[in-house]
Amino acid sequence: MRKMWLHIVWMLVAGCVLASCGSSARRAVEWGEVLYGPHSSKGYEIVATEGASTVLRILSPWPGAEGVVKEVFVARNGEVPPRGFDGITLKANPQRVICMSSSHLASLDALGLVERVVGVSGADYISNERVVAGLESGSVREVGYDANINYELLAALRPDVVFIYGTTGENGSLSMKLSELGIPYIYISDHTETTPLGKSEWVVALGEVFDLREQAEELFGEIAERYESLRMAAISYKGRPKVMLNSPYKDTWFVPADDSYIVRLIEDAGGEYICKGSSQSQLSRPISGESAFLYLAEADYWLHTNAARDMATLVAENPKFVTAKVVKNRRVYNCTARSTAAGGSDFWESGALWADRVLADMIAILHPEEARGHQLYYYEQLN
Repeated sequence: MRKMWLHIVWMLVAGCVLASCGSSARRAVEWGEVLYGPHSSKGYEIVATEGASTVLRILSPWPGAEGVVKEVFVARNGEVPPRGFDGITLKANPQRVICMSSSHLASLDALGLVERVVGVSGADYISNERVVAGLESGSVREVGYDANINYELLAALRPDVVFIYGTTGENGSLSMKLSELGIPYIYISDHTETTPLGKSEWVVALGEVFDLREQAEELFGEIAERYESLRMAAISYKGRPKVMLNSPYKDTWFVPADDSYIVRLIEDAGGEYICKGSSQSQLSRPISGESAFLYLAEADYWLHTNAARDMATLVAENPKFVTAKVVKNRRVYNCTARSTAAGGSDFWESGALWADRVLADMIAILHPEEARGHQLYYYEQLN
């Protein structure tokens, strides 16, 4: 009953009609029939084969990959893909996993699978306590990143699958080497999504790989229900405070495009992004210092100040910041409340799954009068 209720709520709130209530019973289907079409994510779909196996179809393996599709045959009952299938073949429910992005860990943890992680990339930036403990004990190993991947170690870990991602294009060197080693890999591309719930819904794709799609659907339904409840409430809040984002990096101030993930989050929390001007969702754009200070002069809040966690550090970057009203009014916040010693932020790790937690934080910042008693989880105020 709980699962059926969550699906009913989701249909009412998001206006989506589900093909089923997540029953694991299979009916006669044809190859290519969509078994799960995401409600919010645009980067994947799950399609049927003529047997128990499925195909995970990655529709946006990296930013700007228009028309590029990567397919993974998730094999069950000893089935094999048909002749001519040129994607990856992976036996369902892998036991040994390597994650090249920390954002994959939250979904695995929520599904009770994080102990299957045997390797990671960027260990110093990982927040998950179980993975950190594994790194300390040696049950989880750092495999390196970019051009510094230790392929000898990676192969020695005997992974059943490696979850990879692409940033500026196909991760060609990694995918080619994994193919040479005979190690299956999957592009987990939550970072290409432009909405918070779009990122969250990748948990269903991971659930499919581990034979836990029904559980993952229910988890996503709960997150979506809470998120939509918060978003709908924010529509009625008074005023829409103007928000400035980021701070200079190597003398250049980059701001996100209008339809990016973080801008959608601000709007869903009842705020207004002050730097509108580009609809290229996957690209940040540089703005001049003059333009940045004009925006700062108008902003009611300033978020994501790079590594700065206090006013002294922020003002030291540029003494002119002290003249901005957001600095004078102490309305500057950064997503650094849950940070590693090396500067990794759990906002980019578990926040990729728990969109409702992130939105609750954003509402508490932009509309504190409506969120009394809420304790910030990912964000902290610069003092």
